[in-house]
Amino acid sequence: MKGYDKWGYQPYRPADCMRDGIYICRMAPGEDSCELEWMGTGKCFILQYAKRENEEWRQEKTREKEYILCGLEPETEYKVRVMDDKGRSSRERLFRTGKNVGIVVNYLHPEDEQYGFSGQYLCSPSILRLPDGGLLASMDVFKAKAPQNLTLLFRSEDEGYHWHYVTDIFPCFWGKLFWHQKKLFLLGVSREYGDLVIGCSGDGGNTWSAPTVILRGSSFSEENGNHRAPTVVLKSHGRLWTGTEYGSWSRKSFSASLLSIDENEDPMEAGNWRLTDFVHPATDWDGVEEGDAGGIEGNAVEAPSGRVLDVLRYRENKALVLEADPADPEAPLRFVEMVEFPLGHTKFEISRSASGIYYALGNTSPGRTVLALYASEDLKTWEKVTDVINHAEYSAEEVGFQYPAFVFDGNDMLLLSRTAWNRAHNFHDSNAITFHRIKIE
Repeated sequence: MKGYDKWGYQPYRPADCMRDGIYICRMAPGEDSCELEWMGTGKCFILQYAKRENEEWRQEKTREKEYILCGLEPETEYKVRVMDDKGRSSRERLFRTGKNVGIVVNYLHPEDEQYGFSGQYLCSPSILRLPDGGLLASMDVFKAKAPQNLTLLFRSEDEGYHWHYVTDIFPCFWGKLFWHQKKLFLLGVSREYGDLVIGCSGDGGNTWSAPTVILRGSSFSEENGNHRAPTVVLKSHGRLWTGTEYGSWSRKSFSASLLSIDENEDPMEAGNWRLTDFVHPATDWDGVEEGDAGGIEGNAVEAPSGRVLDVLRYRENKALVLEADPADPEAPLRFVEMVEFPLGHTKFEISRSASGIYYALGNTSPGRTVLALYASEDLKTWEKVTDVINHAEYSAEEVGFQYPAFVFDGNDMLLLSRTAWNRAHNFHDSNAITFHRIKIE
């Protein structure tokens, strides 16, 4: 085995699990079917599948490396494996059929342990339109008290109707895709609360550079470290800006910062990046209460006046607004106000359209069964546009459409949801990343 210092793997396997064989890299169950995609060197493949509770295996053959199993029973648990003409086999994977909400980019059964070295649930979607017209979707694999260090990348060539595996990126968590200087970048952390890292790809995501460490974090989930979400990378005042925090849920303390870089400098050089000094909410800030953990998952936004703001999730119906100084990108963020905001209790995303309207996508309380779109002209007064997804009739403990990521596409919005549906572990521990298209203007 050769040493390797790059970020991309097709696929990533822990060093003590490396071997030749078949690797199922994408699953997307439907109401009575399941799409499968795998990697392998054989010339012919055999798909064996059965209901989870019995050993009555059925099989189908193909020379391709993707297949749709059809004629399955709805709302039924299945197991599946793929073998090649040399007798090599994939590990057994699990899925459950059922009617979908949106188009499944990727699915992970809550008891499937293929990615156990990182987690068992899919999270942190990011979406990007590439200059060649393709769509990229990234997501990570999480589980409480697990390493949480793997990101999966998928591509669509047909406007999101079908998706295909591209590569694994390791170690990476909470990653944000963006295009800059004719290259693809991914900004994230090495693991939950780990190092703040960035990598780049010159071929649309197929291969990746070694990652650059921007800021060291923690190697232990019980300690404070780098925290962020795949929120917008904003171009303003000749710089790129994005929100980041430092803290942990174990310590119940988060301090906010905006990370930025001159748009002409190389993002792969750590010393080119600047962080505003991290600030924790002070009790003399209007709306802050003693013991508040602080704001998280901040959105870098340029106000109508040109001010660079960090709008953070704070609590139900509240968002914390802080301001950066573009002339001094290391100066501490300044408190602006606590605003009434209908999506403040979960991760939301804010971005400004070409028409100048700000759009915010997130969950209306209570729970995460409703994913709603709001609009504003001034970042203060928000009006509801539509419910993108509304399944409030289901249990808020079992179902969730959350952590949205979106891009504008003409008069449409293309978005990804971290989706807990069809017997996910619970509303939070999601089993799919789903794609949706809506009209906004």
